Amino acid sequence: MTRFTFWRRSAAVVFVLLAPNGCSGPQTHASGADTALDPYSPEAAVLFDDVFAPSVFGFDPEGRHPGKDPKLRERTRRAEFVLVARIQTVSRVGGLAHRGAYEVTLTPVGAALVGRAPPGPLTLGVPATSPSYAWLEGAGTKWVGSRVVVFGRHYEDGAGRALHFRCEPDTAEVRNAVEHDAGLRLLR
Repeated sequence: MTRFTFWRRSAAVVFVLLAPNGCSGPQTHASGADTALDPYSPEAAVLFDDVFAPSVFGFDPEGRHPGKDPKLRERTRRAEFVLVARIQTVSRVGGLAHRGAYEVTLTPVGAALVGRAPPGPLTLGVPATSPSYAWLEGAGTKWVGSRVVVFGRHYEDGAGRALHFRCEPDTAEVRNAVEHDAGLRLLR
């Protein structure tokens, strides 16, 4: 078999395997009312736990490598979007109802690594009960300008449509793991 024939056959096999997915459009949830969202279950909360990983603040007690993190792999597969974002503001939201929660506003940097980035900046809430609250308390406004990788997905959580997230540090290791795992999304 010649080299040309081999490549032609290989290209044909890839086309046959990927063509049905390519014609079906994006596999993300639209924001329209017709689309039913998955409920925000305990299983979903394991992946999209509304937390900034401690490594975002320079502390990694587990010393984990992103390429070997099964949660990162599954989070990438299930995310509506994965994007790099810059911390624009860190604000404390007052009032009795919020108990001093933080709102972190992030601006996407470049194109999404996976999926389609939501329009405009993202605002993520960090209540006083969040594991990230103490880290934000310590970092405060010094953290503005930092970059993170945001994994996001909308769920139905009883009060309607809500964005749930996980933020990891913007490092070469995390980006490489996301790029590798994004290729697995094509196979599902």
